[in-house]
Amino acid sequence: MAIEVKYRFVFDLFMKGTVPPMYKAPIKNKLTNKSLPITINQADFKNIKLVTVWDIPEYIDVPEAPLSKNISRRKIRQYKGFLINLTGSKSVDDYLLKQLSARNRKKLRSKKKRLEADHNIEYCFFYGKMERAAYDKLFSQFAALLEKRFDEKRVHNNNLHNWHYYQELVYPLLLKKRASLFVIYDKEQPINIALHFHLEDTVFSYVQTYDIAYSDYNMGDISMLKRLELFFRLGIKTIDLSMGTTDYKIKWCNYPYHLYFHLFYKKNNLISWSKMITTAYKLRLKQYLRDKDILGKRFRLDKLRYRLKGASSA
Repeated sequence: MAIEVKYRFVFDLFMKGTVPPMYKAPIKNKLTNKSLPITINQADFKNIKLVTVWDIPEYIDVPEAPLSKNISRRKIRQYKGFLINLTGSKSVDDYLLKQLSARNRKKLRSKKKRLEADHNIEYCFFYGKMERAAYDKLFSQFAALLEKRFDEKRVHNNNLHNWHYYQELVYPLLLKKRASLFVIYDKEQPINIALHFHLEDTVFSYVQTYDIAYSDYNMGDISMLKRLELFFRLGIKTIDLSMGTTDYKIKWCNYPYHLYFHLFYKKNNLISWSKMITTAYKLRLKQYLRDKDILGKRFRLDKLRYRLKGASSA
């Protein structure tokens, strides 16, 4: 049996509706005070020396379950995340007025108007109902657009290596209104696709991409505008764009936050304590390098992986 267990908190929460057994209900969105429907994972930690829980967003209240007195927790700050908080806005226009400059609002409307004038544009939202054949076709087109976009950026994308897993995961969630796909079509061809996971009044915006032939229109901004219109109608209050600092997220998000790692270990067990200390040191070192703009800016692992992939296929 493994002596270390890892949980991906935010992904398991939004994609599976589960949380690790070290926590208990109610799990709440602090910004909306809304309890999130969850199932607690069950596990036997008899031989486990270290439990690492990745990516706990600080806007979610996660109370700990009663644990053995021998178990301690170490909390480590990690990535910065970005969220759109709509609780103080009455409408899309109200949010745009607060978040975007007059110049950016004018530019957005101009780009959208030009896109619609130049092409046969249709906005579609798949949420609760979709034929499987149409879904599979769209997911294949999604992968092709994503691969083309990341080749342009010369950056490795982890999602593409697990695309079949996501394709099988999302469809039943979409039928249950736990996931959605937003698509911008030019005639019958998708030129922008975004995947979300839904939990009560919170949306986790997981991945989006666009056809690079339409780059001049600022497709990401047009997509966000149209999705905000949809989310307001659905009563969504928070839209989590997750980790990673980008100009796009800084532009659209009004609520930056941090994600944390929790390390659970046995206080009176040398192996357990040693593994915790080693893991905590590595995590703090990585975050120090991120804070100094070394890791993630001057050095990017996703760009290195892309170069190595190109070298191995040459």
